[in-house]
Amino acid sequence: MAAASASSQISFRRPNGRLPACNNCKLRKVACDHRQPVCKRCIDRGQEADCVYTSSVPRKGPFSKQSSLRDPGASAGATPHTQHQVDASAPRTAGPAPIQRPGSAEDYRSLRRAEFRRQSNTQIHDSPKVTSPSEPLRGVYSVESSLDHPERRRRSMHHELGSVNTTPGGHLPSDRASTPADQASGYLGFTSYSSVFEETKNSLSMLQGFHDWLPQPTNDRLRQGPNELPRYLCSPTKEMCLVVLRGIPAPNTAYIEIVNESPFYREGWMRTVARRVLADVHERFGSWLGLCREDSQFQDIAHFLSVNTAKPFQEGVPDPEEWIGQFTGSNLRWESLGLIFSYGEPCFLDVNKPQSGFGSPSAQKEWEEISRVCLGLCMELSRRFSSANSLLAQLSMRQTIMESMHAGDASYSTWRSGAESAALATFLGMHAESNSPSYEPSLASESRRRLFAQIFIGDVTLFTGRPPRLSHRYAFTPLPLDLTDEDLLKGGEALRAAVESLDENGWNTNGKLYSATLSRARFILALIRDELVEIGIGKARPKVAIALLRDLKDRQLEVVKEFPRSLDYNPADIANLDANVNIIFVRILLQLEQLRNLFLIERLLSKHGDVVEEGDILLISFQLVSLTLLFWTHKDRFAPFRNDFEWLVMAFATPSGGILCMELLNPTFKGSHPKNPSITRSNIIQQLSLLIGFLEWIDPSRPNGNLCVTTSAIMRRVLDHVLNMSNRSMSWPPETLDDMQLDFSFELFDAFDWMRPDVLANQALET
Repeated sequence: MAAASASSQISFRRPNGRLPACNNCKLRKVACDHRQPVCKRCIDRGQEADCVYTSSVPRKGPFSKQSSLRDPGASAGATPHTQHQVDASAPRTAGPAPIQRPGSAEDYRSLRRAEFRRQSNTQIHDSPKVTSPSEPLRGVYSVESSLDHPERRRRSMHHELGSVNTTPGGHLPSDRASTPADQASGYLGFTSYSSVFEETKNSLSMLQGFHDWLPQPTNDRLRQGPNELPRYLCSPTKEMCLVVLRGIPAPNTAYIEIVNESPFYREGWMRTVARRVLADVHERFGSWLGLCREDSQFQDIAHFLSVNTAKPFQEGVPDPEEWIGQFTGSNLRWESLGLIFSYGEPCFLDVNKPQSGFGSPSAQKEWEEISRVCLGLCMELSRRFSSANSLLAQLSMRQTIMESMHAGDASYSTWRSGAESAALATFLGMHAESNSPSYEPSLASESRRRLFAQIFIGDVTLFTGRPPRLSHRYAFTPLPLDLTDEDLLKGGEALRAAVESLDENGWNTNGKLYSATLSRARFILALIRDELVEIGIGKARPKVAIALLRDLKDRQLEVVKEFPRSLDYNPADIANLDANVNIIFVRILLQLEQLRNLFLIERLLSKHGDVVEEGDILLISFQLVSLTLLFWTHKDRFAPFRNDFEWLVMAFATPSGGILCMELLNPTFKGSHPKNPSITRSNIIQQLSLLIGFLEWIDPSRPNGNLCVTTSAIMRRVLDHVLNMSNRSMSWPPETLDDMQLDFSFELFDAFDWMRPDVLANQALET
């Protein structure tokens, strides 16, 4: 301790023999008392942390001892000039190696601060970037290959070391993560382990004049040198890259059609950008994507995409072109290719080409499988080279839809994909977007709001009765504004004018139906539905549940009244052949979701022993079945939505069809229904007959096909039982009934409890 104290008092001298002044005194051109480790002037001004003596470099000779104290990591024979060159060439080793350091800890901290400030001004020039396939990349998948681009190293170094000139509050964290380190940690809310420390840091920053006094966390992957990067481009990663690149359609054989004025989320800005990405890929790599493709060229493309994917993705960029430019053109990423594979519609292929490759008619079915597999691989490659971002969340949401169409809504693959979408939404903080009065909409911000709304809708739309992954209790993100995608893509004055034209609730005032209009309405209904599911599969007490259900019913009726007229369903639209089928489908779908919420409310009230309006559940069920059957009775007109038929009939018609079956087995009225004369016993049988035809029309090999087969068999036997009641010789239940799977395990959505053995036995005794 004595030796350390003595060594700390040793002062370096300038070449003229005088003691050096600290940096602050030199800048102010005032006399310095040369006190170490902090001079008196800096103590009086409250600048102890900035009092550093770095004006001179110790020389050899009589000051060799001081030189060893000043920099224990430097060699004894190094000259000041060579020592400076070594430091400048290796900016990452800002301080000495972790060996025993003579001298006091205060001296060492002062030296570290001086070194940080010196390195922050080091100029590092960027190396040329790969801009075209004509510039081949070497060593892409070799052990020595690296993704540590010089531009990334320069940004990472400056992010780590900071800058001498800081603006007030500039170091404070923003609402949304934009740096690699923030993206790595994701959204951390009020109850997180770091929230108290964030508040403490902010308070201290205000008290100390916004000094950048804390080291900024950085992404370890970006901080590594060229020889220290993990070997990401190993054989499995290489094979994934090649599979994706082989799946890209060749130029002039595929296209993505733009759908104008579509009310569906998938037809908005994502389709426009996907078309732009495909054009960029063909323009940049078209010569390598012909019928004869070589893996060596694919390796160069894979390296190009991987380097771009490793670049940080800025979430809060207000300019739409700048935001889109992060993953188009020269910045193509693996997520960009995922946008291409997220569309598998017939318009994607050109059937007028020769009968080979992507031009053949059979490629339609092949593309659906190719796009599903390649989309998953693009997401995996994105996870390997970068942290999560909203673009990856978009792909995850699309993957969930594609898995539901491939394997069914009740499948594990669909459930797993939906879980990842929900995890990405909460990781990125999409559930807690700010709602400040100074909010200015942009393509980046509104796309996040719309995406969270779509993920939340999908989470509570499944009819399996499983607990949802997202909850309305933690969904604080405001509704997306009812803006067109064209205005969002334009930005600037066009977007500001569109925002000013909205009403006080955020709906458009021109009476049109946009994708945002449908997303807003479905999100509102999904929030109510989530509360219903919480009551249905939760542990709410009966009295509390009944009060909540009555309140939800009133709220449901009130919010529907506030919907714009463009969302209203009119039965006469079906007869109008000139009407837009997309608009008709959207209006029927929204009407079905409204009725399904009321259906669940009535079911839950009955479950808890409170039936306010006798027979309301039968009225709602009849409407649900009748509306759903429109898709089948007009299947030619609704042909573009063929892939949606399975989940539509299972989500809306099947549970309500069970109520109609219960009415046939245990009638609650005679003649016609007192509240709706069109509901008679004969009409119920007709609707169930059509529903059976709809269920049996669906191919058992289709997603949810096995559920449709089982449900139709049960309904058919109910009709046989009802229509053949006069035949006393008929045994009921049939002998083969025990061999059937009658319990669907639909939890809240299981309306077939009347088919369980104990109920069947009681019904047989009554008949």
